[in-house]
Amino acid sequence: MSVDPALLEERDFLLGSLADLEAEYAAGDLDDADYESLKADYTTRAARVLRAIEAGDQSAPVEAPTVKETGWMWLAGIAVVAALAGIIVAQFSGSRTLNDTITGDIRVTTRELLLEAQQLLGEGDLGAAIDVYDEVLELSPSNTEALAYKAWFLRLQGNVDDARPLVEDAVAIDPEYADARVFATAIALDVGDIDAAKGHLDTFDQLDAPPFIEQLVVQQGLRDRLAEIARTDALARVEPVVLVDDPAPFSETELTVDDVLLAAEALAAQGEPFTGIQLGEWMLESVPEDSDALAGQGWLLARSATPDALAPAEIGLTFLDRALGVDPAHPEALVYRAFVHNFLGDPVSAAADLAAFDDLDTRPADLRGLILAFGLRESIGAS
Repeated sequence: MSVDPALLEERDFLLGSLADLEAEYAAGDLDDADYESLKADYTTRAARVLRAIEAGDQSAPVEAPTVKETGWMWLAGIAVVAALAGIIVAQFSGSRTLNDTITGDIRVTTRELLLEAQQLLGEGDLGAAIDVYDEVLELSPSNTEALAYKAWFLRLQGNVDDARPLVEDAVAIDPEYADARVFATAIALDVGDIDAAKGHLDTFDQLDAPPFIEQLVVQQGLRDRLAEIARTDALARVEPVVLVDDPAPFSETELTVDDVLLAAEALAAQGEPFTGIQLGEWMLESVPEDSDALAGQGWLLARSATPDALAPAEIGLTFLDRALGVDPAHPEALVYRAFVHNFLGDPVSAAADLAAFDDLDTRPADLRGLILAFGLRESIGAS
């Protein structure tokens, strides 16, 4: 079996980096968070190289993850970014490859410029970082990192018109670039292109995105913004059919369960949760065993509860139990019930539901975002 020598060189480099990392951590040069992040980076890359060697892979060596693969922690509002950027530059401990040098080599490489942009962002100099991305794009016009992140920084400066073509170019070059998909979603929403925003976010949800980028979706409220539009549209369809005297049964209309649930959520958002609950009751008269309808009604009921009035949450729990009786692997019902159990002071049952959700083959991105946004795991662990 012939193995590309570059893979062997990359293996030795990564294993050596892991050893250096352990030494730096033992010496106190890295804090726990940076150590865990960098160790995971090098371990993942080393595993990929070792698998390629075992398979006799003739492809080029696995390259270091770039910003687009790992995400930048500052994007999710995590405060250690500036410190980590400093470590990457000063200690030569970040995402590096065999041919990258930061000191001792006057040749300016694309990688060095990207690291320089990251460092400038750590220092809060957005304009200077954009200038560096311009330098990258002069050297490599199709560099997707530079295209996407320049677009994002322009958007942060309020220049959406110039940002959009850049991020769309990045997506066109690499459709599986998770960072660019998130940026493109936000920018499309800014300009009112709802279909494009939904398309980008739907594609993003199919990708194995880094946690930091998942957090950016939550931080920017992208799902919430799209959900609000969907709720408004659904209410416009439902209102003239149902919110009238003597409406026809749900089964005799052309409405879907999703239409009614979204309309009910829209009413709740407008301060009319009980009208929304009545919509759910009307629907369930026709589809009493529909797991989606049961889960949605239970969630709506539960969220009308307060610490001083627990009854709606307790009633909502019965609907969620019924939904899971129909479909024990219903992802929404599992997550909603975990929230309700936790609210009602039963973290053990909440943890069990969350564990069942984690065991599902498919875990919808909006539910993962809901868990993250409201700190459900942390709340259960602290109980």
